Amino acid sequence: MLRRAVELAESDPDRGDGAQGISEQALVEAAEELGVDVAVVRRAAVEERMGLLVPTHRFGDGLVGPGALTVHRIVQGDPADVLDSVDGWLRKIGSLRRQRRDAGSASYQRRSDVAAWFQRTARSIRGAEDVSRVRRLTVECTPVDNDRTMLVLRADLQLERDLTVASGAGVAGVGSSIAAIEAFAVSPWLWLGVPASLAAGTGILVARSHGVPDVEASMHGVLDRVAAGDVPASVLGGVTDRVLRNVGRSRRIS
Repeated sequence: MLRRAVELAESDPDRGDGAQGISEQALVEAAEELGVDVAVVRRAAVEERMGLLVPTHRFGDGLVGPGALTVHRIVQGDPADVLDSVDGWLRKIGSLRRQRRDAGSASYQRRSDVAAWFQRTARSIRGAEDVSRVRRLTVECTPVDNDRTMLVLRADLQLERDLTVASGAGVAGVGSSIAAIEAFAVSPWLWLGVPASLAAGTGILVARSHGVPDVEASMHGVLDRVAAGDVPASVLGGVTDRVLRNVGRSRRIS
């Protein structure tokens, strides 16, 4: 298919001498001629344009976890409607504040006010907290075809990763230094404090790594809600529902 796409691209009179690479239309035409599902080709092209096919693994991620998470899914709707849906969910369940928005993307930052802290705490107690550890998040929407959109959530966890690495290194380094000094001055048995300090520092890194899948799962939860077409209830709507339930309960008792 790729060879045929190259042939189509090179024979395209509108391609021009300065064009680089293979056009998406050439790939689509090649897929149609070979009987390949065009939707798969369009999805691959969108994923490549959005950088979803580029490996992001860094050295040390296996121990401490990544500094960024990206999840994506194709959902029904045009980019504007999908962005509206994501915006509603992120600001309701994530206690996030939108910083900017354009036609195909939006960026969010975690709110730091007291009300947001109480909201996150209450949801955590109920076991309903989502994306609680995400401080900065970017949403990108790109049309795949007439009625489908590629929705991408990118969470920036680099600050958390850096602080964890600094804490782990500090525990390991300071503990090992103290143990070594005490071993020279007091007893050789205190050399055992060096591996213990290293283990404690490593444990801090591993603990953070084990918690990253929970963040990723919560991001997928947002995709699930948007894909299902669920609409987040407004605060006023939630209060109204509670009032109606209480009125109904009072009538049954009376």
